[in-house]
Amino acid sequence: MKKIKLVALALTLLVGISFTSCMNSDDNNSYDGYAFATVSQGYLGSPVLIADNGWTLNPTNPSALLLSDGSSYPERVLIYYKYVEGETVQDGKTDYDITIVSGGGIYTKAFNSKPDTLVNDYSVTDIAPWIDVNRKYLTVSFLVNYSSNVDFDMYQQKVGNDTLYVKFNYSKGGSDNAYNNYQDYISFKMPSYIEGITPKNDSIWVKVSAKGTSGSTIVKNIQCKYDY
Repeated sequence: MKKIKLVALALTLLVGISFTSCMNSDDNNSYDGYAFATVSQGYLGSPVLIADNGWTLNPTNPSALLLSDGSSYPERVLIYYKYVEGETVQDGKTDYDITIVSGGGIYTKAFNSKPDTLVNDYSVTDIAPWIDVNRKYLTVSFLVNYSSNVDFDMYQQKVGNDTLYVKFNYSKGGSDNAYNNYQDYISFKMPSYIEGITPKNDSIWVKVSAKGTSGSTIVKNIQCKYDY
């Protein structure tokens, strides 16, 4: 899996927050905020970014996110941006014009439907998952022992009442004895329909687990809307 290198990556240890905005009015700030977002096609084909908190961000320089082929965009991105001149954050406003300062694609994939193929059950140091407000993606920030040429999958373990149980697991490479932790991200496409789930007040819980260090199990719970 290709490691993504982005400016000020450590800031996103505030995981569970899909968007933040710096309220300091100093115009010398290199950026005003950052967002995890999904790339969508807007009016006349111009790409727009749907941030994980539901905001629509309209970049004046979308070419900053073009892939190496020069014509296509990643499905998911992490960007640092500045508001265009005259744009201000306002209560109730969810549409903003921005200029991308830096950013790049987030590795995105579907859930693994064949978990019996996952044989590398190595440990991770920590995970911090969240789901965007439109319940399209389960994104995981993870801290693991450094090991080259690794990949991860997410698979469904079971469904119980209003809870979906899933596991974050190595699918390639890995080691319990490596050194030097590093942080990265993967977005997994949430299933549009979850068979057997029983929502409560139009919401469900997603319980994400992973093998932790020293024989522990890491478990994180996320509540999200589910209105089927």
